[in-house]
Amino acid sequence: MNHEDDLARRGEARLAEHARECDECAAAPLAFETIARSLAAYAVPLDVAELSRRVARHLQPELARLASVWFWRRLGRVIFAALLPLPLILLLDAYVLGVFYAWASTVLPAALATYLVISYAASQLLLFAATYAAIPLLLARDAWFRGLTTAEALP
Repeated sequence: MNHEDDLARRGEARLAEHARECDECAAAPLAFETIARSLAAYAVPLDVAELSRRVARHLQPELARLASVWFWRRLGRVIFAALLPLPLILLLDAYVLGVFYAWASTVLPAALATYLVISYAASQLLLFAATYAAIPLLLARDAWFRGLTTAEALP
């Protein structure tokens, strides 16, 4: 016996009890079995796939807004975490460049040593810029792949 049958039996028992106690229902009895069969035969057609598509379509703007908020918060946290050690890295790099310049200026002419230090510093600056510019792109790519995975899961 399932839950629906149990509910139907309890409903029928309550209806029969009411019919016994109510003078109006006792005077004009209804065919409870006919009513019960009619109600049991009535079924609402439900297309679950269409309902899911409609709900997803209506939720899409809110999901996009929440994804955007999540992305910008995550981007802020990642950039903050990436920028936190940057001053120490730059100080260490400046120290290494100073030591390298001191050593190179004893072995090479000063102009060539300066050229090597500036070239190295420029290449480091380019690498830092490329690294920090790639953070939002990598986060966006990750969010895009997650969005595809979620969208493919919908019916």
